[in-house]
Amino acid sequence: MKILIGFLTFILLFVGCREDIVEFSDIEKTGTLYVNSDPDGAEIFLNDIRIYKITPDSLMNLQPGNYYIRLRLSGYPDESTNIVVVSGQKRFVNINFGQTQSDN
Repeated sequence: MKILIGFLTFILLFVGCREDIVEFSDIEKTGTLYVNSDPDGAEIFLNDIRIYKITPDSLMNLQPGNYYIRLRLSGYPDESTNIVVVSGQKRFVNINFGQTQSDN
């Protein structure tokens, strides 16, 4: 009888204390973007917003989606590219600046 009461008490406590299981599958992961230029030292703009970073640098925790990267380096015309950031992935942007602008 004591065993039966103990078993029933255990079952009631176990069922009564069970919490809902939380699933994290809906949490969206972020991506990372590594930005490099040749020569180094270009100012990085993300979606035409100055982010106060200079190449080479990384942009971490970006939400998945399309991004417009523009680099500005003194003596060169701005260079830009579009890139897609994918959840959980690292993407690389390498921009080579052309010849120095001539003063005409």
